[in-house]
Amino acid sequence: MNDCVFHDAETGQSRPVFSVPRRGRPTAQVPAHLLAVSQSWQTDRSLSLTATGRLDLNTILSFRDTIFSALGERPLHLTLDLRPLDFVEPAGVATLVTFARVAQMVGVAWNIEPSPDLKVTLEETGLTRLMNAPPPTSVELAQRLMIP
Repeated sequence: MNDCVFHDAETGQSRPVFSVPRRGRPTAQVPAHLLAVSQSWQTDRSLSLTATGRLDLNTILSFRDTIFSALGERPLHLTLDLRPLDFVEPAGVATLVTFARVAQMVGVAWNIEPSPDLKVTLEETGLTRLMNAPPPTSVELAQRLMIP
């Protein structure tokens, strides 16, 4: 059950405010030596996330929570800097595919700066298209904002 509801006076719409992630489980905490993600906002409303450590089964839930929370902030552009990563398991690649799909659905332009090993993996699997996405056009933005 929701802890409270946020009411927007301008639109008259309301939405729930959650104290725990919507999946119903607390955010996964991992030691910083396994995975650390730092974020940096720029004045043009772009967000950069830099991940250090490794993306494996022990850290992937924390990484997912972080990147999808960042998408929820609706930056104009989101950069995932994964160059400092030491290791990426297939679950990490799957998360990047999901990230790209969700970012496209919500209209956030993105680019991924992969580590050398991840770049090879993306090239071998044909997923190099995940490296970046152009910002949505004004027509695409208008279509997303239209109320059905």
